[in-house]
Amino acid sequence: MILKRGNTRRRRIAAVGMYDGVHRGHRFLLDYMRLEAKQRALASAAVTFHDHPLSVVRPDDAPKLLTSPDDKFQLLEASGADDVIILDFDDKMRHMTARQFLRMLKRRWAIDALVVGFNNRFGRDRLEGIDQYKAIGKEIGIDILEAPEYKGKGAPVSSSIIRRHLSEGLIEEASTALGRPYKIKGQVVDGRRLGRTLGFPTANVDPIPVNAVLPLFGVYVAIATTPDGVRHPAVVNIGRRPTVEEDPEAAPVTIEAHIIDYAGYLYGSMLELDFISYLRPEKKFPSIDKLRQALENDKKKAKAKLEKEGYMTKG
Repeated sequence: MILKRGNTRRRRIAAVGMYDGVHRGHRFLLDYMRLEAKQRALASAAVTFHDHPLSVVRPDDAPKLLTSPDDKFQLLEASGADDVIILDFDDKMRHMTARQFLRMLKRRWAIDALVVGFNNRFGRDRLEGIDQYKAIGKEIGIDILEAPEYKGKGAPVSSSIIRRHLSEGLIEEASTALGRPYKIKGQVVDGRRLGRTLGFPTANVDPIPVNAVLPLFGVYVAIATTPDGVRHPAVVNIGRRPTVEEDPEAAPVTIEAHIIDYAGYLYGSMLELDFISYLRPEKKFPSIDKLRQALENDKKKAKAKLEKEGYMTKG
């Protein structure tokens, strides 16, 4: 259940975080919280924020996002938490001390226990050490628990590490840390339709959110999910199209998906792209014919990769 208002008759244990990406480390924390919830006969709640706190504190330093707010909330619900509580991180919350923040959680959301992630800190005063949080929690009536560090597959895992993997084109590493392929979702918008003249029609995707993390410029193997829910093999180019743009440095960044052996009409529709692997860097080719040859080679490599990994069958 996604909540914006509290139900004080339902006592809760909570874990607070931005949860961008809802990666393996996040789910480990939520699993730990649910175990504690069962032992304490409490409802479990993932407490998160609609926007990244840094967008208020230091807007210029706010990171690009791995998931849209809607996708994040759906992933949190799927994690097994009884409630997903959405907070607006505004200027008032920004100036709360740890004590004030805990009091707000207790009063407004009926939280009796709080799981604090490994090395996670909160409050304007940025207390040092779990013991200080436990002492304040005892005064307020919230039992503060420190979750163990996640040491499973892909560890160490954090949203910032996943962003770094993507910036370096390390798609497999990012997907391992997430526990699923990295996804870009967005609306198909009209483009210059140059791909169609080359025999490689593309869907130009306008990502949601607009501040979504984009991988390193280059060509990727992907799975495209069309509005009918069918998954198709695809090749995706992210970059500034240096072969066809007169001034690539000034050209806008585009996400162009060539959906292999697909002829449907997608303009105005939503398209999901699951990134499987990095193929090659974006480059300027000496001619359109050389570009066409490279695209054909990309297509063959993508099909071979997806067949090998079991995403599609031969034929």
